[in-house]
Amino acid sequence: MTVILRDVPPTYDWGWFSREDQRMHLQSVDKDHWFFHYKVWLEEKGRKVIEPELGIPAKVLSVLKKEIQVQRGRIEAYWIAFMIKNGWLRCHLRNGLIILRAYPNTPNHFERSIKLSEIIPNEEVARKVTPQDVVLNEEFAMLEIFPRREESSRVHERLEDLLWRG
Repeated sequence: MTVILRDVPPTYDWGWFSREDQRMHLQSVDKDHWFFHYKVWLEEKGRKVIEPELGIPAKVLSVLKKEIQVQRGRIEAYWIAFMIKNGWLRCHLRNGLIILRAYPNTPNHFERSIKLSEIIPNEEVARKVTPQDVVLNEEFAMLEIFPRREESSRVHERLEDLLWRG
């Protein structure tokens, strides 16, 4: 179990369990509320949303929504690391495009394509990038280019900026 938001509102903890739906969400995980199965969806096919399932009390939901807006980037980074760990996010380099595939082979799947030249504008350097040079870094929840280089010489792009729109 991962706890992402604690005491929002007081006594409510939000996160997700290790065997989860392949779609970004938060659900009640504290011992006093987990059995209510309160869940808020945070994406719909690559679009940012805040869609609560029925049953969450309004006073709880209003506090939770405000906190989600404040901590959205942090929540997304933790979810991305979870996606990478579970094999729910894949990347490939093909013909100068980096293709990100989220939740492959599920109803929630979506893709994003990014031109390598948008990340590495120097054409000479970009020509040296091979498919093995484009990876997902779980530790930092980032797209990483040149993973075999010294850490300070690697290129990192925030996946939350590349994946979700809206």
